[in-house]
Amino acid sequence: MLRTCYFILLACLSTGSNAQSLDQFRILNHLDNYGNLDLRNKPYTELPSGLVIKGNLNIAKTVIEKLPEGIDIQGSLDASNSELRSVAKGVNIRGYANLIGSKVTRWPNGVKVGGYINFTDTPLASLPPRFRVKGDLSVIRTPLEALPEGIQVDGNLYIGGSKITEFPETMTVKGNIFLGGNRISKWPTNLDLGGAIAP
Repeated sequence: MLRTCYFILLACLSTGSNAQSLDQFRILNHLDNYGNLDLRNKPYTELPSGLVIKGNLNIAKTVIEKLPEGIDIQGSLDASNSELRSVAKGVNIRGYANLIGSKVTRWPNGVKVGGYINFTDTPLASLPPRFRVKGDLSVIRTPLEALPEGIQVDGNLYIGGSKITEFPETMTVKGNIFLGGNRISKWPTNLDLGGAIAP
């Protein structure tokens, strides 16, 4: 019994000692020729503020909890199944943001994303006023109860399995709305819809 406890303690200590901050020197070990930074499954705990990534950033399955101020991702972000909880205002993502299975609870105003945003299977509870997505938006299987007034989605909207039962007074969806079984009791007075509504 004592020997088993010793090995468990040793495993915990070794796991903790592997966690580390990412500095400018370690970054070079994970960059490819196209400027993509691949940290998937790596033990890093945080990213430096002001980091400019010329390609994609992959932090899937990491314990990184925050995208700090000044991060500029000139490609796309993959934070799927990560511990990511917060994104600082002013973060720029030129491509899409895949956050499926992350721990994001709210999305702040002032974060620029150039493509789709996938919040599927996250604890997302709020989106900023007049939120705009330049692609598809998925809030599938989130606890989100309401979309913000004046939301604009340039692609498709997916809400199945969320807590959404009412839509705001004004909203724009240039693609289709996929309800995914959600029953909507209140529809917008001013709905600009480019596609169709799928139950």
